[in-house]
Amino acid sequence: MRYANSANGFMKYIGIFIAVFMFSLQALSQNYPYDGLDNNMGNLYRLSNAKTRSISPENFTGEKGKGGMADLKDKDRRNVANASHAARDLGQRWEINPYIRINSGETITIAEMEGPGAIQHIWMTPTGNSRFSILDYPHLLGQ
Repeated sequence: MRYANSANGFMKYIGIFIAVFMFSLQALSQNYPYDGLDNNMGNLYRLSNAKTRSISPENFTGEKGKGGMADLKDKDRRNVANASHAARDLGQRWEINPYIRINSGETITIAEMEGPGAIQHIWMTPTGNSRFSILDYPHLLGQ
């Protein structure tokens, strides 16, 4: 009996030591600067000083407060107020330009920025047969 109690006590101290060791490692890792670029499940809790931007047809620069700046008067200009017919009663600051039209063979620059960064999410909704838009390899299409 005496040995069993001492073994349990020893295991208890080992468990406490491991827990303290793990928490101290966690605290030490927070002292290192985090730039927010290498996101994974192990560092989701970390905060960084990275600046986020949301680039969309409403705001190509991603500047804060610049979304919804399209004007209903620009409805005749291409890719400026594409949905002005649906937002005619709402006015500025609403989704007047939620999409852009890209013609076949045309290239459009959506955003240009300087400095390091990471694209975290891209959302595109192509029309038509999107399989042919994504798989643009002739040998995959049987051509």
